[in-house]
Amino acid sequence: MSGGGRRGGAPKAENHERWLLTYADMLTLLVALFICMFAVASVDEEKFEQLSIGLQQAFTGKVLTGGGSIRKDGGGGGDTKTPLAAAAAIAPVTPEAIKDDELPSQARAAAAARREEDELQTLKRRLDDRLREKGLGRRVETSVERRGLVVRVITDDILFSSGESVLQPKGRALIGVVGQVLRLDTKHPITVDGHTDTVPISTGRYPDNWELSAARATSVVRVLAGESIPGNRLSATGYGSEEPRRSNATAWGRSRNRRVEIALTRLQNAAPSIVPSTTPTP
Repeated sequence: MSGGGRRGGAPKAENHERWLLTYADMLTLLVALFICMFAVASVDEEKFEQLSIGLQQAFTGKVLTGGGSIRKDGGGGGDTKTPLAAAAAIAPVTPEAIKDDELPSQARAAAAARREEDELQTLKRRLDDRLREKGLGRRVETSVERRGLVVRVITDDILFSSGESVLQPKGRALIGVVGQVLRLDTKHPITVDGHTDTVPISTGRYPDNWELSAARATSVVRVLAGESIPGNRLSATGYGSEEPRRSNATAWGRSRNRRVEIALTRLQNAAPSIVPSTTPTP
């Protein structure tokens, strides 16, 4: 019998380089992260939706394989999500990175409508300030409505004499100031609408209120054109007494119906949330 041999082999040496496996996994995930960040630099609707889902999963503990939370158990189990997908789920994207032409058509239209609303509100404030500076704000009302920026001017003793369509000097000055502000905009059409009350008129020049209202609107258009507003942006319409804003049963109501409306009309459909803002200028 041999008694000098040892049972079993020499003891295994401890592997001190196992940390390299974890380090290599971390490098792999970092590479995947940078690849995904590059891939989502140009975001479309589908990628944005996937990102949204990924972020929800990230905050509910489903980032790594195994379906467990990083903070709880660090992974394991049977989730089949790859490291690439996990990295994509946590890649940050801010709304500023999305350009208008990359948004869905409905979102682009809504963004354009909001920008236009801001432009009209800014123009309204400038016009109100300008009218106050010149002391021409009496009986003038400005508002941003669904059709656009509207300037309403009561005609009596400001724009026209009774039954006439020739602008008075102070009326010409008022319309000139309005034109100076509106010409700051270069894209919106400008409509001028003439309105009267229901009292019949019959003169040698104007047989009815239709013609009088149209002639008054045309006189205002001529002044606006003189303020360097291109003629292809201007139009004049006479409505007669067909669109009253107040009751014609009283003298005050009739005076409010005798008016000229200058409208900078929208190019975008107004959003349903837009509430008309009206400011009578003191």
